[in-house]
This record gives sequence, C-alpha cells and structure tokens, in this order.
Amino acid sequence: MKPVLSVLVGAILSCALIVPTAQAQRRDEKVGRVGNVDILRVWEGGRFDRCYGLVPGLGGGFRVFWNVGRNYIITMPAVGTGRTVQVAVTTPRGMVQTGGGLIGPRTVVELNNQQTQQIMSLRGRFEVDVQGTIFPYQLQGVTMEQVFVAVENCAHRNS
Repeated sequence: MKPVLSVLVGAILSCALIVPTAQAQRRDEKVGRVGNVDILRVWEGGRFDRCYGLVPGLGGGFRVFWNVGRNYIITMPAVGTGRTVQVAVTTPRGMVQTGGGLIGPRTVVELNNQQTQQIMSLRGRFEVDVQGTIFPYQLQGVTMEQVFVAVENCAHRNS
C-alpha cells in the first residue's frame, strides 16, 4: 500500500507543478493613457510580447497593437462565424478595406504600411465596418497618430 500511495502523491505533485506552467498565461497591464485611450502591455508566459492602445467602445473596443516583431495589428469585435471577414474603416486618407481573421471574440487585421498610415490619420469619431456591422468609436483629446506613438514607446521600453 505504501508504494502505491507514494506513487499517487508523486503523480499529484507532478500535476500540480505542470498544470500552471502548461497554460498560456496572458497578463495585460495598464501602463499609461493618452486622451481617452488606455495604453497596455501584454505579457505571455511571463515574457513581454506586445503593447496596445484601447479605444473604448462596444465589444471590448478598438485596439491598436504593436508587437516585438514590429507589426501593427488592429482588433475589433468579431462578427460572423467564418474564417475571414471583411473590414472597412473610412479615414481622412481614404478607405481601408481588408480581410480579417477571427480569433475568439475578436476580428484581427494585420496592417501593411499604407493601411497603417491611413489608420494613423484618424481623429475624433470613426467607424469600423465588420461584415456590415458598424462599430462607432471616439478619440477624445488625442489623435490616432499619438496613440500609435504611445504604443510604440511602450513596446520600446519593454523589449
């Protein structure tokens, strides 16, 4: 009985040590604010991964990410159930129309250089169209360019 008990205790201890580290642990920390936009950094598995600006709004708001790979990514609430969705944002520098992917409850779009410049030109009220569903957002006391700079500064400080 004693050998079985010691094996059982060993197995339980092993599981207790493995389970917490086996999960991908994401932690978002608020590190600042510009206008009405919170700036957050993201830790994945105990390591810095990216920063983002969170424009408040429906479904978790509009988020602008810059990661350690120096890619700009925008996310907004997910609409539909397909693998790809159409996203459109009207900016002072023209319409950004692109495909996005669904990851959990979010629509995710990686921006190219031209799209980044267009999104950066946003000021005040703007709308994001995801598969025909309109999500309104408002920048208050800040331009999107200032949000991008704050997100980049956060990433530089933490990488």
